[in-house]
Amino acid sequence: MESESEHLTELPGKGVSNASESRTESENRKLDQHPFYMLVMILLIVCIAANFIPSGVFERTVVNGRTLVDPNSFHYVDKRYVGVSDFFLSFFAGFKAASGLMAMVLFVAGAFGVIKHIGLLEASIKLLASKLRNVHFLPMTFIIMLAFGTLASLTGMYELMIVLVPLVVPLYLRFGYDVIVGTAVVLVAACSGLGAGMTNPFFTAISQNIAELPLYSGILFRLATFLTLLVIGLIFIYAYARRVKADPTRSVVYGMEVRFEEISDLEFRMTPALVRAAVVFLAMFAFLLYGTIFRQFSFAEMSATFIAMAVLVGLAYGATPNRICHMFSQGMSELLVAALVIFFAQAILRVMDDAKVIDTVIHFLAGMVEGVGVHASAMLIFCVQTVINFLIPSGSGQATITMPIIVPLADLMGVHRQVAILASQLGDGMSNFIFPTNGALIAVLSVAGLPYLKWLRFFAPLFALLFVAAMALVATAVSIGYGPF
Repeated sequence: MESESEHLTELPGKGVSNASESRTESENRKLDQHPFYMLVMILLIVCIAANFIPSGVFERTVVNGRTLVDPNSFHYVDKRYVGVSDFFLSFFAGFKAASGLMAMVLFVAGAFGVIKHIGLLEASIKLLASKLRNVHFLPMTFIIMLAFGTLASLTGMYELMIVLVPLVVPLYLRFGYDVIVGTAVVLVAACSGLGAGMTNPFFTAISQNIAELPLYSGILFRLATFLTLLVIGLIFIYAYARRVKADPTRSVVYGMEVRFEEISDLEFRMTPALVRAAVVFLAMFAFLLYGTIFRQFSFAEMSATFIAMAVLVGLAYGATPNRICHMFSQGMSELLVAALVIFFAQAILRVMDDAKVIDTVIHFLAGMVEGVGVHASAMLIFCVQTVINFLIPSGSGQATITMPIIVPLADLMGVHRQVAILASQLGDGMSNFIFPTNGALIAVLSVAGLPYLKWLRFFAPLFALLFVAAMALVATAVSIGYGPF
């Protein structure tokens, strides 16, 4: 059985020997920094900062199964300090809270372990590469991003991006780009889709219900928002991709070993066994999309689908049950660290929740929106939701907690409720792809073998551009009377 280390390859244009020999000891330490290290540092900083923020809470009531916040009920409570023991206990609490997503990532890894080891993944990439080799970067990438972004915007399930990374990243590596380009194609597409949230059931639907707006009203402006963000992201990725292809040393990840094996040629033979396996895989993937969009599959149901996919694809190929188990377990072992980093995001949230500082920050931020003009109020709502998303990365959780506060504030400021929801959706959706408290982002980056700080270095300038574009879109929505109210 081949191990992951046997497939590590360099980015195009870099030799192993000269690059490795020229590194200093300090550079090696920097390149070899474990993904846990940065997350532990963030957790430690949050633990310290939480002791300097007053503890406070909103009163919550359950209505039709949803927990809603009384916007006028905020009050301070006795300060809850975070001690050394709380820091260490947060690891277990985070692990427990993130167990569902972590399990799904491992089952995805196991399924793709089977798909990889029977040769279906490599054959699929070669087939795509052979079909797209004469297609220009822009139309090819636009079509891919449009498909992924639409999926994210309609379903709100950006966790599906975890599944797409093992297919897209090797494809762009084959065309001479780096791991950043392939990862960005997936994540920026999802960022654009979630930012617009055309029919996102986890934020748009809940928020419009709370605001008493017609379900999915205003979808045309959301479509325009999605396409605007998507085009900005595409142009940014294209500029970076051209720079990297012309000079690989300008890559953000230059000199870093990549997780995915290099595909040196496009020659492959689609055997009957691979054809059978491919048919089963496509059928299972179609079922997964159906379940996600129409049945609102949970992590448990998605995990079950991936387990079934691994078994059925392996059997269709002709592998024995014992071999399927070996391939599945090896796939899981290769992404064990990728799954484990997810619990750090939840550990950070547990610390803030236990210290009772999340509601205090929300109360403070909501107060910033009062007393300014209509356009400024709408843009401040966007900024406030962006910050809140660091504290509450769950879209549905954020909607149920913040919208009962934001909607009355919007009414007082003369901001249409539809505009307030758009601003909130943009703040929630876009910042999911820059904040380390988002477990799905950390999972995708880990699957891609891309350190968070490397991603941040690439994505921060693009996020700034998208941030400005979102402000302009919100201001436009105010100016045109985006509604119905």
